[in-house]
Amino acid sequence: MQDWKRADMHLHTIHSGWRRLRWIGARDSYMTPEIAFAAARRRGMDFVCFTDHESIDGALEFLSLHPEEEERVIVGEEIEVMLPGASRWLHLGVYGIDESIHADLKRAGTDLFDTVDYLRESGLLFALNHPFQSFRSIRSARRHLKEILPHFSVVEVCNSSSPRVHRRAVEALVAQSGARSCAGLGGSDAHTPGRVAAAFTLAPGATKDDFLNSIRRGECAIGGEALGFPQLLADIYRVIFQYYVSLYGPARSGADRHRVEHYLGSLLLLPGVILGVPTLLAALHVARQEWIARLGAWKHDAPTRAEMPLADGPAASVEVRVTRGRR
Repeated sequence: MQDWKRADMHLHTIHSGWRRLRWIGARDSYMTPEIAFAAARRRGMDFVCFTDHESIDGALEFLSLHPEEEERVIVGEEIEVMLPGASRWLHLGVYGIDESIHADLKRAGTDLFDTVDYLRESGLLFALNHPFQSFRSIRSARRHLKEILPHFSVVEVCNSSSPRVHRRAVEALVAQSGARSCAGLGGSDAHTPGRVAAAFTLAPGATKDDFLNSIRRGECAIGGEALGFPQLLADIYRVIFQYYVSLYGPARSGADRHRVEHYLGSLLLLPGVILGVPTLLAALHVARQEWIARLGAWKHDAPTRAEMPLADGPAASVEVRVTRGRR
């Protein structure tokens, strides 16, 4: 594995919006693409994969400033889709895209199966990210994921922001699914510089296209691990602090016509921030995911994970041989 390359396959920048708090002008991250790239390279990543929410602007901005790094940058995107008839959202990571594909994805709508059909027909590498995150009960997760997973050949197995127990639970879930030769991905889901490359993916490939093709074949492994709740909470408060700095600090170039609304919204939320509401919400979110992962009995008959020692910790390789289902 000494010749295998590394990439954090789940990385956000200031171009990731926070859809549910758009009314106060909040971003999901305040990390610039240049800071994200530098952090990833400093921590040993050979390729840097930008996956902003519903946007490729982070990757495009970086490449416009540093065209010499084009061979190292994987242009990706994290898109939100809906499970028809269930009012349940899911996040997909899509890799190796361009402005034309991004526009097609925007036009494709949010239906999960229509989107997956488009991605498959386009020959794109795509993955189901943090599979348990949007579900509120074990019953819901079990019923819907049984339907969803056969449509995926790549699943994010290790997300550094998820509870540590999720890795084993997702591996077991994939082993029971109808997916064929499933590849497991590792990604940090970083929104702050300190989390970049906390989890990553290894695969052979002299170029980024070779690297992505190796993942598509299932020839990959996972490095790093989840960082735990204290680190997650610290990241949340860093983003909140950066939001207030961005709003009340030196004005950015260009007028914001919603600035007054953003000021009012930020003031309304400030008492909740001071009283610890973000801590409570984060704790409830993590507790729900822990409950689903630990008590869901996501067991399998045969091991699917092989530990491989790396310079900075263990990595796991996931390969599950089953048959892909269709809806």
